Amino acid sequence: MDEDRLQIRIKSASAQSEAGALLAACLRAMLARVDGLEQADTITDEALRAAQRLLTQAITREGDAGEIGATLQVSSAPRRFLLDLEGGWHCEVFLPETTEQPASSEAGAGSVNLGVGLFLVRSLMDEVVYIPRPGGNRWRLVKALPISAVGCTEGEHATALTVDLPAGYRYLNVLGEGIAAMLTRASPSPSNDLINQIQLAVQEVCSNIIEHALNGSGRLQVTLTLDRAKRRFVIETWDAGARTFDLTALPNRFELSAPAGSTRGSGLLRGSVVLFASATLVNAGNYLFNLILGRWLGPAAFADLSLIVTLFLVISFLTTGVQTPAARFGAIFAAERNLKGIAGLRRFSLRLALMIGLGLTAVFTLGAPLWAGFFSVSSPLPFVLFGLFAPFFLMQGVERGLLQGRTRFGFLAATYQVEMWSRLLLSLAFVALGWGVNGAVAGIALSFAAAWLTARRVASDLPAAQPIVPSLRREILIFTGPALVAQLGQILINNSDVLIVRRFFPAEEAGLYAALALTGRIVFFATWSIVTAMFPIVAQRYSRGQRHRHLLLLSLGIVLVGSLAIVALTYFFPEAIVQILFGPAYLPIAPLLWMYALATAAYALANVVINYRLSIGSADGAYLGIGAGILQVLLLWISHDSLHQVVSIQLGLMICFFIVLLAWDFLHALRPTSTRRVSASLAVGGTKGHSTMRRPLQ
Repeated sequence: MDEDRLQIRIKSASAQSEAGALLAACLRAMLARVDGLEQADTITDEALRAAQRLLTQAITREGDAGEIGATLQVSSAPRRFLLDLEGGWHCEVFLPETTEQPASSEAGAGSVNLGVGLFLVRSLMDEVVYIPRPGGNRWRLVKALPISAVGCTEGEHATALTVDLPAGYRYLNVLGEGIAAMLTRASPSPSNDLINQIQLAVQEVCSNIIEHALNGSGRLQVTLTLDRAKRRFVIETWDAGARTFDLTALPNRFELSAPAGSTRGSGLLRGSVVLFASATLVNAGNYLFNLILGRWLGPAAFADLSLIVTLFLVISFLTTGVQTPAARFGAIFAAERNLKGIAGLRRFSLRLALMIGLGLTAVFTLGAPLWAGFFSVSSPLPFVLFGLFAPFFLMQGVERGLLQGRTRFGFLAATYQVEMWSRLLLSLAFVALGWGVNGAVAGIALSFAAAWLTARRVASDLPAAQPIVPSLRREILIFTGPALVAQLGQILINNSDVLIVRRFFPAEEAGLYAALALTGRIVFFATWSIVTAMFPIVAQRYSRGQRHRHLLLLSLGIVLVGSLAIVALTYFFPEAIVQILFGPAYLPIAPLLWMYALATAAYALANVVINYRLSIGSADGAYLGIGAGILQVLLLWISHDSLHQVVSIQLGLMICFFIVLLAWDFLHALRPTSTRRVSASLAVGGTKGHSTMRRPLQ
């Protein structure tokens, strides 16, 4: 009765909860194919009740290994169903006799068209590897899973179901039910389309193996693996058939051609061009804002305004703490075309941003006199205005993150235009009215509200928001930590020098240094658009299981070329640049300009690597960044005898930081991925006739 015997093996780190469900699915599917069996569901429940005690004891005993083996068999004389568990556990359920004739032979049933069926598999799966070898044919299919199916927490365990079944079509449904059970256990509401796609691919491949390789005799072994850590479903088959069928000779007439240049990051380039054009205009407006106010207010008053601007930049690590998760998870939902997920993410993120913003309101409005005294500012009113508009500053970050995640770069660019123009016009108008620094701060604060009102249109096409599931909420909060760390490192590196100089140097020199920092950071803001465009594109490709590392190299190349061009200008024409931007009163900073620009260029390159690693869910670059930021603060706090010393310390530190970060990323890239390891293991024993098929990586 070998043709009615199945052997299964279930492996899971949580065997107690999953082994029973998978065994039940296999049992039901097998009994559903017993010839002439009526009331199969009732008999299935009886068999499960009889086996439950034995299964529980076996799981308890084998639980440490996390692996359960079982044999399912339909036997005659007498007609009964047998269940044997490894370790000697055994139970049987007698089946009612039937006078019905067995179903007709399945040889040739469902005759499979080799070409069409396998083309379908190729279109359904993200990776198809086939190794034809008489007596050892192997298949490996991989389906990338969306975040809604398994979440995205690193380190989650994998579940594997191995089925050894006879070479017939009768019990292929056991595989289908096993797939459904595994995905249902992973998510309370799995996508039926996803389950159907994987089931159909497995059905087609196994049918071809039975018909063409095994010729209806022998046995077939199939392993189904749900890998939660890498968010993928892997199907591997093995058969000892004497026949093979080489797929490389079959043209894929169902596969659509990828758009020209799609594999070369054209989306990154298009998005970067849009954002770069907008950023260029925004930066021009911001520099015009600083140039006019620097001349109107003079170095001492401009130092006070620069302090408030720097504080906004400092707390922007909180803004990015809500914006970066919104961008990453928004990109993942966008890749799945899940508008309900985006709506739920938006509601949760806005509530979080509002809570943080109200906390900042309390800190800066109630503590305004203390802040004014600490930084030697004449009036506490700028800190009050700062606190009142902090919630808008946080909420606009959420809306921009969703625009970034959905790769709506044109709309995202528009929000920055609104912010820049409202800040420029309102601040200049208020200063012209005689309100001085307070008027400039009021214009800045109102510009954040204007940007939020514009960016909130991201929800115009979203359905009504529903609460997000607790697991996703946990994933967002977990990812928020590294995002905050990354931004805090960026804030420390980009702004701690201005605050330290303001703390230890006279107001005149602090104003000069503020102008130096503002000019030198042209490099960072000019290359910001590359990182902004890269982040969601990499996140989407990573969630789909597509290649993405080439986008890091492309981004580094663009940033390097742009940075070196700006550094060259500051080296050869420093006096002219300072004279044009700030006037003769600021000429003492000219010799330091190229050094500061080069330090900023090194950090701009490092920032590309940090954000690339964040987009694929890795926080190691962020932690290296916060370490570099803390080290910069300590070094500048200890050594600040002159402005030249302050700039020199930053230059040496940023070059070392970029080299260390790049080496760290390179070492990670050298580690073999699981796909490479599996492919290599499949090729052991001879590579003759080995053919690998993959869907085009776009």
